[in-house]
Formats: sequence, C-alpha cells, structure tokens
Amino acid sequence: MANLTETAEFTADVLRLDTDTPVRGYDGTDIGPANEQAQALANRTKFLKQRIDNMSATQVRSVNGKSGTVTLEYSDVGADAAGTADALITAHINDADPHPQYFNESRGDARYVQTSLANTGNGWLQLDASGKIPAALLQTLTSRYVVVADEAARLALASSSNLTICAQADIDTLFYLNGGDNPAVAANWVQGQAATVSGVSSVFGRTGAVTAQAGDYDADQINETANRKFATPAEKTAWNAKQAALVSATNIRSLFGQSLLGSGNLAPTPAQMGAAAASHTHTVSDITDFTQQAQALIINSLEAGPGVTLGQNPVSGKTIISAVGGGSGGGGGYIVVDRPSATAGQNHSFSFSAQNAFNLTAYALKETAGATNQTYVIDDFNAESELNYDSTNAVVFDGQLSAYTGGTYTTSVQGEFYSLPVQDGSRSLSISGVDESIIPVMTSNTSPSGYVASASSIYDSRYNAYLAFDRRIVSGTGSDAWVGATGAIPTPGNPQWLRIDMPGAKALSGYSLVNRAAGLINSPKTWKLQGSNDGGDTWETIHSVTNDTNNTAGAVRRFIIDSVPAEYSSYRLLIEELFSSASSSYITLRELSLFPFTMFMINSGSDWYSSSNGLLFPVAAPATADDFNNNGFSQSGEIPESQLSSLSQINVVSPVATDVKILFTPQYQIAIRESLLSVAAFGQINSATLTATQTNDGAVRVAVTRDLVNWHVWRGGQWVDIGALTTDTVGATKLITDGMTPADIGGINAAQWTQFFDANGGVPDYLAFAFALDITDPATDVATIDRLVLNVNEASSWKLQTPAEVEVRWRTDSVTFRTVTAGNYKLAYQIP
Repeated sequence: MANLTETAEFTADVLRLDTDTPVRGYDGTDIGPANEQAQALANRTKFLKQRIDNMSATQVRSVNGKSGTVTLEYSDVGADAAGTADALITAHINDADPHPQYFNESRGDARYVQTSLANTGNGWLQLDASGKIPAALLQTLTSRYVVVADEAARLALASSSNLTICAQADIDTLFYLNGGDNPAVAANWVQGQAATVSGVSSVFGRTGAVTAQAGDYDADQINETANRKFATPAEKTAWNAKQAALVSATNIRSLFGQSLLGSGNLAPTPAQMGAAAASHTHTVSDITDFTQQAQALIINSLEAGPGVTLGQNPVSGKTIISAVGGGSGGGGGYIVVDRPSATAGQNHSFSFSAQNAFNLTAYALKETAGATNQTYVIDDFNAESELNYDSTNAVVFDGQLSAYTGGTYTTSVQGEFYSLPVQDGSRSLSISGVDESIIPVMTSNTSPSGYVASASSIYDSRYNAYLAFDRRIVSGTGSDAWVGATGAIPTPGNPQWLRIDMPGAKALSGYSLVNRAAGLINSPKTWKLQGSNDGGDTWETIHSVTNDTNNTAGAVRRFIIDSVPAEYSSYRLLIEELFSSASSSYITLRELSLFPFTMFMINSGSDWYSSSNGLLFPVAAPATADDFNNNGFSQSGEIPESQLSSLSQINVVSPVATDVKILFTPQYQIAIRESLLSVAAFGQINSATLTATQTNDGAVRVAVTRDLVNWHVWRGGQWVDIGALTTDTVGATKLITDGMTPADIGGINAAQWTQFFDANGGVPDYLAFAFALDITDPATDVATIDRLVLNVNEASSWKLQTPAEVEVRWRTDSVTFRTVTAGNYKLAYQIP
C-alpha cells in the first residue's frame, strides 16, 4: 500500500464509517470511501504541524521597541543589572546607620533620659516611692537667725555664706537673705510672714479655706458680753412661769367662756367648768371598784352552813360554795392566780370561809427566763433521718442530704457473667470502665484493710513494697519507690517479685510500670505478670515482656492484655532481668498500676444493647467472653432519657468481675418532712443556718411550713405561700423554681420569723422543712446539705418553789404566799 498524500489544510469534516459503507480502496483516481476518513485526519495533522513549526521560527513583532530576532536585556523588562541586589544588601549591612527613621541607641539617648544616669552628675533626679526627693541626695542647709530693731539694722548686718533669717521687730516681719548676697542691698531681701504668728494648720480638723459649721462651738466656748448674758437655771424657771401676755392682757381672753378683761368677779357654773351638779347619779361603769365591793358585800352577807364552805376566786372574782361529804374532808381543784412582777418579801393573801380541817394544799411556780442565742441542730441528715422524710427515689441520707449521682462499683456474679443493676429514673446515664488502678492508695503494707503488699526483698524499711502502690507521682523524688535489697539481682532461675493480694478477684485489661524518678535507677527489663487464686501456691502468666530497655527516670510503660483474661485475687510482677546486672546494684520500681477489664453490655429483660456516643443499639446476647470484645463498649457516652425510658431494669454486664463507673444524672429530687416539729420550747427563732454546698450548676432549695399543707418562702420582704408540695418530679421542680437558697433562709431575721408565726401570736408552735436538689452534670456539679441549725431564744419555764423560796401560811379563813425574791409567779391553792 502506498502512503496517502497529505495536504496542509484543516479538513472540515471527518466522515464516519457506517455498516453500509462500501469497503473500497484507491482505484488510481478516487481514494475510495475507506480512505476518506484517514485522509481528512492526515490533512489536519499536517496543517497543525506547520502552524507549530511556524510559531517556533517566527520572529516577534517587537519587544520594548525592538523587532526581528530580539535578545532581551534586563533593562527591557525594567529590571536592575545582575549583582545590583547583592550590592545593595551588602551596602545595607555595612551601613552604620541604615535606618535613620528608627530609634537607635544614640538617638534614644539624645531624646530620652537614660536610667543609668538617675541621681548622677549631669543626670536626672529620680523620686522615691512616696514621690519625694531621697534624703540621701539632699545636702544639709545651714542658716542663721537674727532679730533686729528696724530696717537700718537689718541692712547693716554682716554678710554670711549661709541663709539668713531676720526678724524685724518694728514691723513684726520675717526677711530672708540667700547665703553670699549683700545684706546692704534691700532688693536682695525676701519679705516673709509675721514673725510672731505661725500659720494655722487646721480648724476643727478641717484645712484649706475653712468656713464655720454648726457644731463648731458650744456654750462653754462663748463668752458673755455687755449685751449678751447667760441665764441661770433659776432665772429660766422664773421666766418660764411668767406670761408676757398677762402683762399685755391680750393673750388670755376668756375662762370657761367668760372674758377675763374688765372688772368684777367671775362666777362660772358647774356645767361651765365641766363638773357634775350637786345632786347626780352614776352608772356602774363610773365606779372603778364597784364589782369588787359588790362581791365583798355578797360574801359578807353569806354564812356557810354545816358541810359547806365559802370562798372567792381572786382571778374571776366569783364566790365559791363548796359542799363536803361525810368523809375526812379535803379541798377540791386548785385556784391558780398569776402574780407578775411580784416583789421580794411581798405577801399575797387569799380568803375563804373559815375551816378547821387544814387538809388543803398549795404550791407556787416561778417563771425562769429561757436562755438566749441557743443553737439547736434540727437535722444532720444521717441514715436515721431518712425515716422522717418522704422523698423521691434518688435522695441519699448518709450524713449529708444529696442526690444519687452514681459512683464506682464492682460487678458480681450473675449466671455465666457478672452484673451490676443500675438505679432507674435518670435524666441521663453514662457507663464506663475505671481507668485507674484496681489497687486503692496504700499507706502501709497492710492498709487499707484487705490489701497486702509484699516483695521478695527490700533495701530497708524506707523502701517497702506498698510504696509501689501508693499512687504518689512526685517529680524528682527517689524515695517514693520500692527498692530491692543490694545484690538481689534477678535471673530467670532466681527472679525477684512484687506482689499484691486483694479481698476479691478482678480481671485486668492492662497494667503499667513507672520507673524511679531519681537516685540509682535500675528498672525491670524482662518480667512476667502473673495471677493466682489459691493464695500464691500456683501462678498463671497473664502477660510477659522481654528486653524492655527503657530505664529513663520517671518513664511510664503501659501494656495492654489483648485477650479476655480470668480474674485473680493475687497478682505479682515476676522480674527476671534488670537494666543493670551489676552485683552491687538493686531493683527499683516507683509504681505498679493494675487496670481493670473494661468491656460491657447493657441488659434489660431479654434484650441486649451496646452503646456508642450515647446511642443504644441492639446486639445479640453474649455466649462467650469474646462477644464482649466484639460487641461491647468501654465508654457508653451520655445516654439520654429518651433512650432509657423504654427500658425496664437496666443491668451493666461484664464477662469478668471488674469495676464500673456510673455517672447518673437524677431528675429533680425532693425530701419533705413527714411530720411537724414542735418548736413550742422556743420563745423566738433568731435565725436558721442551712449548711450546704452548691458547685457549678448544682442547686439546693428549701421551703418551710406550719401545717404540712401550705409551704412558704421569704421573698420580697414578706412570706409568700407557694402552695402544696408533692413527693415527685412535679413537686421537686416547683421547689427548685420557687424555693429559697441556703443564703435566703440564712438571711431571715428574728422579726421575720416572728411574722411567720403570726397566726400563733408570733410565738413558734410547729415547723417543718422541705428540700429540693438539682444536678445537671454529675461529673462536676455538687448539691449537698450538711445540716440544718436553728439559733433560738428558749421559752420561759415555771419552776416549782420550795418553802425556802415561797413561804405558805394557812389560816382558818385564808392562805398567804410570801415571795422571797422578785419575779413572775403562779400561786395555786385549794379552798374548802
């Protein structure tokens, strides 16, 4: 086949070969349909190649006014010659002052003072902290003081190099002359103030331009003058008795309506004087002792017959008629008479009809004032206090009143796995493993109780085994570590070990070693972590490490146990090699932490769930421990109430015994006292103190009541009735919204507490409290109440008096009480 002849043209169309296009090649004249498509593409290709070639060889029209084959120079594009920038930079570097517009040291020194020149020659003066010239910078001034008769004598003074202070007597004036000036020249003298009068520093404690004020002077500072005299008390009494108006006869104009002016006698009538007529009558109310006199008349007109005695109740004033049967006699009930403010040695006598049996009794009571400002603990919210309250399900009484917010708990065996029930009724719930050692802070080899730390050897008693479990990480301290005995170098055949025994078996997810921080550091290099459940008779290896050469001071080495382990009650670190095996060395280990296994599922009835970021999703019921690794969670996230409300009892399940951290956000909680407290023994409540802790968004609220029906708070200067409270979320929400804060109730004073008991005359009778708690974030919020205390004045009491305190004497027709000391008494006696 021959080549196609290419034509340099951009053929407009490239034809498509269809199924019905005849396949016919070049016949000597026509290239044929089969070659037309290739011919068009070949033409286009040659056309484009020529254009590209032309562009490479074609000269530009002009560059910076140059045409033809142009060689560009730096000036054609506005650039500097080669090396210009380098020369400028070099010149800039070598220039002693390349930036004259900026401050340098010399220009700064010229414009501003230098701190180094403070208080130096030709420098500047620096004041002290009080704004004064330092005394060390002041030279002692010497002066002379002279007194002269007149100006001539002053001008005749001898010259002096010191300051001259001259008092000129004829004009009582001071003059000053600088040292070295000629005293004969009057212009050299400076006139000052008066020589014999010093300046006033203050008037009545005030300085500056002082004006008189009320109270500046009293009568003792004012002197009499010829026109102003003081009146004596006798003179004032005499003058007050006089009426200038009487002298003028113009003030008193009438008496009983009759004028006093003029002559003659005044004869006012009784009516004009407001007096009764000579003959008149009175009503019973006009006679102050009518009732007493009438009662005495009635009693005196009565005579007791056989078996009857007469007496008078001095309180009511009524006559008492007592009929006695044929027995041995004796009195009836007691008459009790109040005698307030009785005086010492006062006799109080009470009469009745004569009798001779003397088979009556009497006694006296004296009021004893109650103590003031007494403190009474109303509640300390211990476990026994819970019996006195009706409360919602998450209220806790344990020496504090608080809302349950979760805690750290250990799962217990439940069938094939381990389970922990979770309290219901939360606003949200978070479940997580405990990312801290299962060993509590140890303070000795056997403390806390149930935990025992031991080791194969110790350097001395300062480096006991428990120091590896005390959780103290103090930077740079070498004494806070377990240190083995000198020369006790472990080998696989003769290992060293550190051991911890626990009160219960737990499984691990990992552990960590912390190197000693200072001193000789010789950390474990090869070891095994082992567990035992038979008191250390047999050990099972859980994890092993070989040739870990990290011996850095304070380094933390953490290791994960991949498989689901068994739980053990004893663990030991079996050390087979140290970083250094020198015979004079010893083993060192600062901390050994054992971390619990932390994979969980949630069980509710027959349903199983896992959780991610607070979202529950169903999973298959676990059959083996591996299912927890595959489907479980270690951090649930915050599960909202909307996710929890459809679940019945919630159980956290783990394949092994382990610790679970629960964060429980409770609903609003309320605790209402079930019965009223009697406070009648208190004459007055002075204040109430609710000791509480409120941190972040934690809230404590309180209300009070006298009847357990209507609850009150002090708000806006008055007691406000907030209505009834119920032991549920509705009641708790109401009290959180409307209740008083601890500061509010602590601010109520005695007068305001008296208002609360207005219905009982202001005297305390009954009282009860209700408390509400709110926790929004259980991780950070705190809302607790430690105790409730009242400061009161105790009510008075009545003490039975002895014969030495109140003497009682009986007569046939009366009884007499003699009060030895003053006070308020109640005197009680029987009558025949």
